[in-house]
Amino acid sequence: MWVKSSYKTVTFAQILRKTRHIGCPRKELRRWASCGKAGLPQPETKVPAHLAPDPLTTSPAVKVACITTVRNDRIFLRKWIDYYGGNFGRQSLFVIIDGLDETIPAGFEGVNFLHLRHRDWAAEVSNVPLRRVVMEHNRSRAISDLARTLWRYDYDAVIATDVDEFLVADPARHASLDAFIQSHKPRTATLSGMGLDVVQDLKSEPAIDPSQPFLAQRRVAVVSNAYTKPVLAFKPITWGAGLHRVKRRNFHIHPDLYMFHFGMIDYETAMGRANDPNLIAAGWGPHMQRRESLFRMVEAATPTPAEPLLDDFRSRLTWKRRLLAWNKPAPLPGPPVVLIPQGLRSVL
Repeated sequence: MWVKSSYKTVTFAQILRKTRHIGCPRKELRRWASCGKAGLPQPETKVPAHLAPDPLTTSPAVKVACITTVRNDRIFLRKWIDYYGGNFGRQSLFVIIDGLDETIPAGFEGVNFLHLRHRDWAAEVSNVPLRRVVMEHNRSRAISDLARTLWRYDYDAVIATDVDEFLVADPARHASLDAFIQSHKPRTATLSGMGLDVVQDLKSEPAIDPSQPFLAQRRVAVVSNAYTKPVLAFKPITWGAGLHRVKRRNFHIHPDLYMFHFGMIDYETAMGRANDPNLIAAGWGPHMQRRESLFRMVEAATPTPAEPLLDDFRSRLTWKRRLLAWNKPAPLPGPPVVLIPQGLRSVL
């Protein structure tokens, strides 16, 4: 029965959250549900103050967890924690330290660190480098398993990225990434942002200063199918290697989302270990060659303003696919080298 007390007006969703484990009048809930299904305004209702959420302590309607993995990082983890922690709080960040030879960084109180073995026991004893393809599959499985655990407990959405990847909501339309997610009504399992691979223009841009905003120091990006990744998920899924696709599911590019990849933001950071014999033995040689080619392509290009072309790029990334890779975008011809929109450069 209801307890006599002062009353507050709340929404149906808040009632459900408050009464999930203690029960509530079923007739009242059915009345609300039938109004919602019929497309009618759901009536305000009165609930006791002891069930109404306290405005000072209420959690966000959509609770978001962010997951990444770190190995051999030099400049990105602090930026990743500052950005995603600023949106969702450090307690919602889960950082997998990839390898027992790595140390957990200090100075990031509140962040959840998980220290995992990089290679299996036999490979570690024999000092055999872990192949890149195997590593990517291991990493995506670990992230998918962790995400499922977080959904099972207290989270409604999960963002999973590499440590040099930043999902951004259009600042002209949303105050922050968190504001976008809170207002979004999920109709698909995942969302992708259009991939923008930020590359240092060697002919005009100096080395990056990690203490300053990244996009204040870089103006050029390559429109990238590889970084148009389904990193924002609203239900348990299984990511493929590199988080480039979701197994057995389609992808959906939202017009208000962009994915910035900063792995190429500084030549020395990106290429400093190109001749490392361990990386070459692990299969990173072709990847490093592609990085070098991309730097040279941007250096020789005349970037095009991106704003007039964004809708066209998004449409082509949505519909251009390979038959055997139907659930991720195919490369755009070129690929296009563009000037990053000025409004987006203020975010990071």
